Amino acid sequence: MQNKSKKTARTNSGTGNVDNVEADNVDKIRDILFGNQMREVEQRFANLEKSLTNDLSAMRNENALQIESLKTFIESEIEILGSKLAGEEQSRIENADELDDKVKQQVKQIDKKIGEVVKSLDKNSRDINQKILKQSQDFSSELSNQIGEARDRMDGHRQELSSAKVDKLVLAEMLNALALQVNPDDSK
Repeated sequence: MQNKSKKTARTNSGTGNVDNVEADNVDKIRDILFGNQMREVEQRFANLEKSLTNDLSAMRNENALQIESLKTFIESEIEILGSKLAGEEQSRIENADELDDKVKQQVKQIDKKIGEVVKSLDKNSRDINQKILKQSQDFSSELSNQIGEARDRMDGHRQELSSAKVDKLVLAEMLNALALQVNPDDSK
């Protein structure tokens, strides 16, 4: 239809007023012939456009609600994960503190045992030193006794030897007396 109206408009521009009147008449005829159908088509287009607008608006609202719901869900999940992480972190800190306390207790026990072992070694060392000193004193005393006994025996043997040995003068006199008895003439 627009093609006819364009042709009509071209021809009308050249002829002036007459063409305008004819164009109006053609439009009226066209309106009479096709008017109801055109109004129905326009009404359908209007209804379709209104329906599309309503559907689009509903879809936008629904999408906005879904996005808001998704946003809320994500935020709640993030919050839950954050609280889980905080709980796990706290749990790990507590576990680390417990392990630290256990290690400290074990170190204290080890230090205590080392102290006990050192004390025991010191006591054993003192006991051994005292035993060695006592044995040394006993050996020294026994050695002194044995040396004293050996001196006493040697003194006894020396005295025996001294008493058993003849004095040289006495022996010379005895031998002289014996020689005189054997040979009485020599004495003159």
